[in-house]
Amino acid sequence: MYGLFSLPPPPINTHRLAATWISTHTSIHPLSSIDPRRSKVRCNKPQMASSSTFLLATVVVATLLAVGSCGSALTLTIGKGSSSTSLEIVTNVAISEVSIKQKGAMDWSDDLKESPANTWTLKSKEPIKGPISVRFAVKNGGYRVVDDVIPDGFKPGSVYKTGVQI
Repeated sequence: MYGLFSLPPPPINTHRLAATWISTHTSIHPLSSIDPRRSKVRCNKPQMASSSTFLLATVVVATLLAVGSCGSALTLTIGKGSSSTSLEIVTNVAISEVSIKQKGAMDWSDDLKESPANTWTLKSKEPIKGPISVRFAVKNGGYRVVDDVIPDGFKPGSVYKTGVQI
């Protein structure tokens, strides 16, 4: 019997939009016929998808949008080995090619060394001056810059939120 509830349950596949599922699983009613003079489909009984199908489609699309926009906010923690001439930056997410620019500097310092556990270290002969801007590479190419994120007088254990989603 063909009715509103004769459609099979939708497949669980997040890579296809629910709208695609609806369009591929709704078909011409078997009692329909094709009018050869007009080359159009003539339906004896109109078929409509149920409201639960549309609700499911809406939920799947909303979930796909929510999952695609998730990210982690980058935070920088000043490591325990930091001092006036050494800066250890520990990140909560993996980033690459980290550089810093101290107050009054014209160029970025690419001397930071990467250590295990998302730690970047700069050793300097002179005192490190804040505020400090941080630059790092992103996956899709290019760099992100967080200006003046580490203030002057930073202390080991201090945590600074950047507001940047990774």
